[in-house]
Amino acid sequence: KETNSSCSRSLLGDKQKSKKTCKAFQDISQYFSKREWAKLSYSEKTTYVYMKRNYTTMTKLGLKANLPVFMQSKKQAVESKDNDSDKDDGCEKQEPSSSHVGAWTLKLRERKQLVSYEEISDPD
Repeated sequence: KETNSSCSRSLLGDKQKSKKTCKAFQDISQYFSKREWAKLSYSEKTTYVYMKRNYTTMTKLGLKANLPVFMQSKKQAVESKDNDSDKDDGCEKQEPSSSHVGAWTLKLRERKQLVSYEEISDPD
C-alpha cells in the first residue's frame, strides 16, 4: 500500500510519534481498498487502529473477543452481518462461565469484604 497523506503529517512535531502513527495506519490500511482508505477521515483511521489494539490486547489476555468486522475478509464480514440480523434484538445475555473467574469478578469480591483499620499512635 502506498503511504497516505495522514502519515506525511507531523503530529505535534514529534517524529517518533509520527512514525508510530504511520506504522499503525499502514497496518490497518491492509484491511481496506485504496478507495475506502482514501474516504476515511483521520479520526476514523485512528478509531480502527484502537479497535485492532483492543482486540489484540483482549485476545492476549485470554478473553474471547469477536474479530472486528473490518479485520474479517469481505466474505466473512457479509456472513457476520447476515448472522447478526437473524437475532431478535441482538441483546442476548451471556451467562458467565463457572469454570473461569475473571479479574473483575475477583476485584468485586474483594470490595464486598469489610476491611477494618486500626490507627497507630506515635510513641512520643
